[in-house]
Amino acid sequence: MATQTQIQQHSDLIDSILDDFDEFMESAEKTLENKVAKRILETKTIDELLELRVPLTEDYRSLVQERVRAYIDNFDTLAKDTAAMTGTGVTPVDNRIVAELKAQSYARLDESVKQNKESVNTEIVVGALAGLAVQQIATNSRHAISGLMITVDDIEITRLQNRLRKLRNATDRNEAEIASILGKLKNKFAGVNVGTSLSKKMSADMHDTVMDFDGVFVKHRARQAGLKKFRYAGTLVAESRDFCIRNQGRTFTEAEAKSLWSSESWSGKRSGDPFVVRGGHRCRHFWIPVED
Repeated sequence: MATQTQIQQHSDLIDSILDDFDEFMESAEKTLENKVAKRILETKTIDELLELRVPLTEDYRSLVQERVRAYIDNFDTLAKDTAAMTGTGVTPVDNRIVAELKAQSYARLDESVKQNKESVNTEIVVGALAGLAVQQIATNSRHAISGLMITVDDIEITRLQNRLRKLRNATDRNEAEIASILGKLKNKFAGVNVGTSLSKKMSADMHDTVMDFDGVFVKHRARQAGLKKFRYAGTLVAESRDFCIRNQGRTFTEAEAKSLWSSESWSGKRSGDPFVVRGGHRCRHFWIPVED
């Protein structure tokens, strides 16, 4: 069955998909934010503002939705990698399962994109009908897309944003400093309705979607191969939970894994099949079937 090299390669593949997606979303969010703001600032009348729904729909489709679908196609690679670790190659049954899981995954992510688009449309419509200046409508729409990370002509805010990006991407995250910077940014934007950014929401959704897919497909392949034991593997990160740290590299029967998982509680734990939800939100661990 799976060798340690194969398990590490599987972990690296997952990390690559997730890290690439995060990088893409940060860039796409900024491009989208600037494009939407430009469209708003170019309008001259209320009617023109209210007619932005169609071009905005195209912006979201071309800049985000089409690329998200391309990332979902990476699930084929994950499935092939899992199949290589569990005996035979991908079967026709596997292909049907993968196709269905990909469709469900895209629908889940696409819904988050649509919700963000509607929040921007709401800012535009409400702002137009309330008689707000286009500059304010553009700023409100920027916040709806990028949250606290909007593009502004303010050196101090930009400095705080850059520091926050660096801290979030650090291997050894300083949660206290992150919280401090978030507080400062919120004070800078006091009185403004600032929600979760599109990239942050999509990152969280993609992380759980990728890992859910992996968990479901691994479990399916284990049943097909008659394998009853599983090794807990994956990437440890700064925010890894104690459950993941303690059980990294350990092997359990299905019953043992379920008993262990259900006997503990921790922050970020998700409900569901432990082989699918693993350590919880944004967890990068997975179960690998192993022979007795």
